[in-house]
Amino acid sequence: MIQFIKTKDLDKSAKLTLANMQEYYGMYGVDWTLSDVRSAIENLENYDVVNDDGVFGIVRLSFENNRCQLRDIQIVSNQQNNGLGALVISKVTELARQKNLGFIDLRVFKRSPAYRLYGRLGFFTENEDDKFYQMTLTVI
Repeated sequence: MIQFIKTKDLDKSAKLTLANMQEYYGMYGVDWTLSDVRSAIENLENYDVVNDDGVFGIVRLSFENNRCQLRDIQIVSNQQNNGLGALVISKVTELARQKNLGFIDLRVFKRSPAYRLYGRLGFFTENEDDKFYQMTLTVI
């Protein structure tokens, strides 16, 4: 079982994002610092994702117009590819249903392997540009 617990240390959370996203930032010429990431996340709903072993990731959400925007999922590197991302999406879906929201939206780098995970979990591509897929899951 996993839980979402409100993030208390945004700097630590931002460091995980910066570390995990560095490859993509390099590919696309994004020159973000820890301060930039922190500024981008401070007005979102930030959660540490925990299981019996402790914190293994973070998730960031926002809510608008009957929609949940899944802004970010980061899993610590030594826990990736163990099915934890799918568990996090399941928990986000549960949260959206509890809030009676109809959709979950996200944006994912085209080069990210997470794109395939989102497709397997029922997300469909609504739009795309040169860097990103904009994907949606119908919740209700």
